[in-house]
This record gives sequence, structure tokens and C-alpha cells, in this order.
Amino acid sequence: MNRKFFPVLLFILNIMCIDVTADNRQTCSLENKSTMVKLKRNLLCEYDSDVRPVQNNNNKTRVDFHLKPYFFEYTQESESFELHTWVAMSWNDSHLTWDPEQYDNIKWLPVEGYQIWIPDILMHNEKIGESLFSYQHKCWVSKQGTVKWLMAAKYVSYCVSDNTWWPYNIMNCTIQFGSWSHSGDEIELNLYQNVSLQQTVESKNVEWDLLNLYVTRWEDRYKFNSGSTTKMLSYHFILRRHWGIIRIVYLTPPIVLMVITLTTLWLESKSFERMILANINFICHLLAIQDMHWEIPKSGFNTPKMLFFIESSLGIAAFALILTSILRQLQELTTEPPMWISTGTTSILHSRIGRILLVSILDPTATAKIEVDADDNTDLVQSNSKKSPWRYVVVLIGWLAFLSTLLAYIMLLCTCFPTYYTVTHYS
Repeated sequence: MNRKFFPVLLFILNIMCIDVTADNRQTCSLENKSTMVKLKRNLLCEYDSDVRPVQNNNNKTRVDFHLKPYFFEYTQESESFELHTWVAMSWNDSHLTWDPEQYDNIKWLPVEGYQIWIPDILMHNEKIGESLFSYQHKCWVSKQGTVKWLMAAKYVSYCVSDNTWWPYNIMNCTIQFGSWSHSGDEIELNLYQNVSLQQTVESKNVEWDLLNLYVTRWEDRYKFNSGSTTKMLSYHFILRRHWGIIRIVYLTPPIVLMVITLTTLWLESKSFERMILANINFICHLLAIQDMHWEIPKSGFNTPKMLFFIESSLGIAAFALILTSILRQLQELTTEPPMWISTGTTSILHSRIGRILLVSILDPTATAKIEVDADDNTDLVQSNSKKSPWRYVVVLIGWLAFLSTLLAYIMLLCTCFPTYYTVTHYS
């Protein structure tokens, strides 16, 4: 029986010796470490990074939040706003305080982010899966328990566009920050300092101008408890395209199409060039509308006035094409026009405008005849039998169409054509 008890006793003594040796080694290692290591071990001893660091659970944790944008980009295809920025937060941790006199006058201590509690201030309106950030960054803790934390992040969100004066449309790209798991009774989120446009984005965007940047505060219902609220900070980035890009890419083609339409109506209706130009003009309008369909933002509010301008111009181009075909057919007719058409045409030709604009350009002889005796020109339309009896009717219709189209384009330019000065950004 003694022989059986001896191995058990030997095993117990072995364990006791191992524990004593381990304690001696730990004591020795702690004594040989620097003051910074001792301070860090004392502060983090039994520290729980999942518990909000307050002495009384009813106390709020004030978190000062600061955003320092570095670069932004708006992708039109996906209609997403991408912001590269520095994020800084500061709060007080009552569990991380010490007396500097006991630790070689150490006033600041670097700590890894995963070792202490960090407020879960996240973006609440992000484009899921595209934002990049990490809480695994180094923090700096002061002797009073003030924790300062800094990280680089990329946030991706959507923008709300006012498309009234597209392509000078205004983009309101908003990024909302707030605590993910704490209510407003636990975390009070405050703006570290007022944001000004002059000190925001360091790297300029090649396509978009930052017109304004402002921050709003608002409250929302706490998602885990309907009886509580959570406080949010919303950063609003107001963007608009560079005017040079807009002028070359978006505004020049409609002006060119307008000039081509007016040129089509200016040419003689019987000319082959007018028919070719009218067809090309109509096709170019269709291509312009198709291109605009891909360029206009799919989100936002208000229909672009530029779309109405192109749509109206397409209608005028179709009218010019149809009118050209009709006038070419009229000039091929050999029958006399009806009396009411002849009478109306003659009355207009008797007027001063008719003499200057219509007859004098095409038939100086007829002009001289009108000037000698205006009362004898009742048959002016039929005066030249060798030419088409519809000749002056066609000229009159062509000039009326040209002047009406010119007036329509002037009205469209005044009411629907966007300019740099027609747009005012909102805040």
C-alpha cells in the first residue's frame, strides 16, 4: 500500500514545485520590465473591452467626432459617392487613469485598439460591402483617462440629385454617423469642431467641384429599444460638375443641332442638300437623346430641362424633315394653287416685309412690279408661268417656318437651356 501511495505523493510535489517556479519567474520578469510595461499591465489588468468605461451605468460617454476628408469621387455609372478620409475620436475612459509620479512621470500611453473599449461609431447609410475601415489601430491614453483614436477610412454612399438644370445638377451626398449598439442615453456624439469648406478636402477632384460642406445633427429611434433614441451626425457634401467639362461634352452638341436645324430651313426647299441635311439632323437628334438617356442620373428628383430642350428640338427637326418633303412636292405641281392660298400669299407679298424678305431675294422683277403698282399684283403668284405656280407659296411657307423655328428656339434657350448662373446650391 505504501508503494502505491508514493507515486501519487511524488506527482503532487512536482506540481507544487512547478507553480512556485512559475510564480518566481513571473515576479522576476515583472521586476525587470520597464515602467511603461508595468503601467500598461496595471491598467489593463481585468479590463473588459466590451463594457462601456463609466463608473455609473447611467452616465453618458461623450465622444468628440472629427472627420478630415482627403479625397472624394462620384461614379456616375453606379451613382455612388466615395470618400477617403481621416477619422478621429476622443472620449474619457475612467478605467485608464494613473498618477504620473508613480510611473516615471509618464503622461501618455500607447494602447492597441483591440485592448480597450472603443465607441462603435459607424456609417448608417453606407453602400453595403464597399466601405473600408478598421478599429484595429493604436490609441493614445492620457493620465486623466482621455483616449484619442485616429484611423484612415473609405466610406461609400449614395447621392441625391436635383436634376432640374442638368448637367449643372447639384449632388447632395450625405454620410451619416452614429453609434451602432448604444443609444443616445449611453453615448453623446458631438462634433469636434465646425467644418469649413476651406479646410476640408486636400486633394481636388478633376470632374466635380465641392460647393459646400456642412454638418447637421438629428435623432432617430433607437433600433434595439423603441423607447430610446440615437443621435446622428450627417455630413453633407454638395457637388457640381466643372463648368468646362459641361460646356464641351453636354452643351455644345444641342447648340450645334439647333444651328443645323435652322440651316436646314434656310436652304432652298428644292435643293438636294437640304433633304440630306434634314435627314442627318433628325438622326443626330435621335443619337443625342439616346446618349442623354445614359448620362442623366437615374436617381434624384425633377426632370432635367435639358431633356425637354432636346425633345422639343427633335420635334422641330422632324417638322423640318417633313416640311422639306412637302415643299419639294409642291414645287413639282403644275396646277394652280387654290384662290384662298393665292389671295393670302399676295397679301403678304404686298406688305413691306414680303417685299424685303420674300420677293426681292428670289425675283427682283416681281419686286419692281410690286413697287410700281401694288394693286395690280393680285395674280402675282401666277405671274411667272414658266416656273412652278406654287413657287412663292413655297417661299412664304419656308420663311414662316424658319422664323417660327427661330422664335421657338429663342424661347427654349431662355426657359430650358442650363447655364452656370441658373443654378444655386442649397444648404
